[in-house]
Amino acid sequence: MKRLPSVFVASLWLTLPAFAAPDPALIPPVMREWMAAEKGIGSIKVAFHQTRTTPALKEPVTASGRFWRMADGRFRLELGSPATTILIFDKASVRLKESVEAPWQTLKPDDSRVRVWMKFLSGREMDPESLTNNFTLKVTQQEKSYITVAMIPRPLLIKKYLRQLDMQIEPGGRRLLSFRVVQGDGSTLLLNFGPPEKLVGDLAQLFRPQ
Repeated sequence: MKRLPSVFVASLWLTLPAFAAPDPALIPPVMREWMAAEKGIGSIKVAFHQTRTTPALKEPVTASGRFWRMADGRFRLELGSPATTILIFDKASVRLKESVEAPWQTLKPDDSRVRVWMKFLSGREMDPESLTNNFTLKVTQQEKSYITVAMIPRPLLIKKYLRQLDMQIEPGGRRLLSFRVVQGDGSTLLLNFGPPEKLVGDLAQLFRPQ
């Protein structure tokens, strides 16, 4: 699978081990507020737009996507418009469709192709231990409508592949506006998120492979 890792390479820190208890003071207040808000946000749908650049590409490559995340941990992810890649987790199994023509696959939750998504979208995305042990966090820009928090990797092995992560968050931690990845080779990945939409009603059809 080629497309899924390219979308949330930004969540690399989720897979890193933690070795000590976190110090809350090392996490900027706006990020702590956002993390707390995420825990109680409930079931939501979020659209996003991806822009990717690499030294080998003359023009940026863009794509759109959307995900549905339930309060109970279920989620559905679609990439492309119309969707060409679909990932579904219904709490019992993980199903993946990698292209329009491809058959549905059933995967284990710890499969390397979906492990990061499982952590991000199942509600286990925020890990203060990993944040404070693997990154130096600092506010680099503060505007009326957003605050930018830079995440600089600590371990040397990470720096070879990941130079920096930038998160733009609304003041008060109301929502995440964008997530930018700067990789070691100068490639960038920018995700701009739309506002979360609250979900209600019977959503069982979202978790049926179709």
